[in-house]
Amino acid sequence: MSDLRFIFSLAEFISSANRFPGTPHHLEVRKFLKNSLKGFGYLFTQKFGAALQKPVSGRVEKDFFSFEGLPYTNSPSGKVWGKIADVGFGLPRENLGRNFEGKIILLKEGKLPFRKKEEFFKNKGARGIIVYREEVDEIYAGISAGLLPVISIKPSEARFLHEGDAVGIEVKTKPYEVEGENICLELGEGDRVLYLIAHYDTKPNTPGAIDNGLSVALLVWLAGKLSRFGRKLPYRIRFVFTDLEEFGLLGAERFAESIPQEELRKSIAVSVDTVGWRTPAILVRDGEGYNSPSLVEFCAEILEELGKRESFAFTVGSSGRSDHIPFRKRGARTLFFASNPFPYRHTPLDTFEIIDSFAVKLWMNFLSYFVKNVRWD
Repeated sequence: MSDLRFIFSLAEFISSANRFPGTPHHLEVRKFLKNSLKGFGYLFTQKFGAALQKPVSGRVEKDFFSFEGLPYTNSPSGKVWGKIADVGFGLPRENLGRNFEGKIILLKEGKLPFRKKEEFFKNKGARGIIVYREEVDEIYAGISAGLLPVISIKPSEARFLHEGDAVGIEVKTKPYEVEGENICLELGEGDRVLYLIAHYDTKPNTPGAIDNGLSVALLVWLAGKLSRFGRKLPYRIRFVFTDLEEFGLLGAERFAESIPQEELRKSIAVSVDTVGWRTPAILVRDGEGYNSPSLVEFCAEILEELGKRESFAFTVGSSGRSDHIPFRKRGARTLFFASNPFPYRHTPLDTFEIIDSFAVKLWMNFLSYFVKNVRWD
């Protein structure tokens, strides 16, 4: 089997069903990863508990009609009424002077991490939030900070809602205890560590092919390739397959907390998250801050050498969060490899069929070159 066919076959298996934590396919993928990686090198896992509010059902009511939506994970249950305040993307700087007391917020997803918007509108006295994503006519799955009832609807249905309309939203979630498990394969030796991180869970309502089945498949392939050829590296590579990334970077938080901070300061942590769409990107900045300028420059140099600089965007993901962030907060230098924009993120449209073979080949070449020539200065 060719390398490309192997990656596609594995990505198809991983994205054949939803991987919400604790579901049968989530556990099946976890078992597969542990079994397939154990022959490559030193393998260890890290278990941790997490408590979520799992979406059950949601509804928006206006006048004599209603339509269904999807509660954000961790949204509190409740039924609330109020008049709509249409706030666009809900950026606090654009809404400071408005009165939101008792209002139902109608906002677009994007441009800022949702939890920051939710905190702002909660502090302004809002009763609930209706969210939609403009790019595709599908329900977007998100996560709430647990402050307000939050429901996601299709943009075609959001068009029926206007400033001042009286609406009700009903959100039903239930407590859900889950055991997460990070899976780590270590190759090489030395004091310096390169972390290559891909999460294997998904939001509800999505098979998660680009986010993040293809990334997992790429790292499994790369780990096998390095192990098979027995390349001796003057540093360690840790392939970390994290759990519950989609629910607050929980797996990465636990993993980073377990590493001595002095070790992390010598380390590089790279999130490989949502690669495989036709818009390959290296994020200079994400929703929590800037990635390492020297490493971003190094990536540009690699792409110049490969003759692929024009195929990658160096961009900003202002609402993007991924598993490198807990490592960066503890002193590691970081990178974020992704696709930006990626309109199907956290929707049912993120299926195996949308993976772009040209983009996959680009990432295969780039990642192979990167791990063998990583710059530590």
